[in-house]
Amino acid sequence: MPVTPFQRSVIDILRGQRSSGSHFAGSLPLHIASDSDRYSHDFDIFHDAQHLLAQACDADLAALSAAGFTITQGRAWSDSFRRATAQRGADAVDIDWAVDAAWRFFPVLPDGELGWRLHPFDLACNKALALSARAETRDLVDIVEWSKRYSLPAILWAACGKDPGFNPLMLLTLMRRFATVRPDQLKEIAARRIEPTALKMAWLDLAEDAHQRITALADAQTELAIGVAFLDADREPRWPTDVFRPLSEQGLTLHAPTVSGCWPMVYPSGEAPAPR
Repeated sequence: MPVTPFQRSVIDILRGQRSSGSHFAGSLPLHIASDSDRYSHDFDIFHDAQHLLAQACDADLAALSAAGFTITQGRAWSDSFRRATAQRGADAVDIDWAVDAAWRFFPVLPDGELGWRLHPFDLACNKALALSARAETRDLVDIVEWSKRYSLPAILWAACGKDPGFNPLMLLTLMRRFATVRPDQLKEIAARRIEPTALKMAWLDLAEDAHQRITALADAQTELAIGVAFLDADREPRWPTDVFRPLSEQGLTLHAPTVSGCWPMVYPSGEAPAPR
């Protein structure tokens, strides 16, 4: 983000409450580093079921209250989403507890700073879907940042597996529509100077490149499934370097999302276990 000292004190309480069923998501895992370009004013904690949300929210609020934070319950308070504000003196942060579909590419990961968090690739796919549905400058900042780690075409191709109503170019079209740089929002979130024109140009270049790469792959391999990730031998999402060569010749395998996510298993030829 980077996080402020106050936010760090809240995270220190929440970290001990996290589990694979109640984990940090949103932008915090991306921006918690001290050299991040932007701040955030809320924390997102995702859950696979409503009863897990209720248990985690109650435990979090009890722990924060015991640590001396003033808690104000938000208007949004239901079985699937709750919001509260933790405050101490003049400092405050919103905390959102939400039920999220457990349809993921990878399992939730333990994290030294956050306790448990979504896998970075799932975070990147979620951010692409968010930008396709709302005009928030923070989403644009985040997707440009994620594209430094993962190829934007790889993010878009895979994100369709989390929302089968999309194809990659449709998703990109909506992201382009909502990719707006609003000076007031940028000023609010920027931890360092983010030049609006440079941000917009970076996005336009990424979007055009993604459009060309996605179109080329779709035209070259018409039977290729969408909504999957292309993983290399290290189980890292990649984009094919040659759209005409079979993925297997490029050391890539297809990896689809599953309930709770999974790590792909690679077996020597002829040694894979029989289906159950």
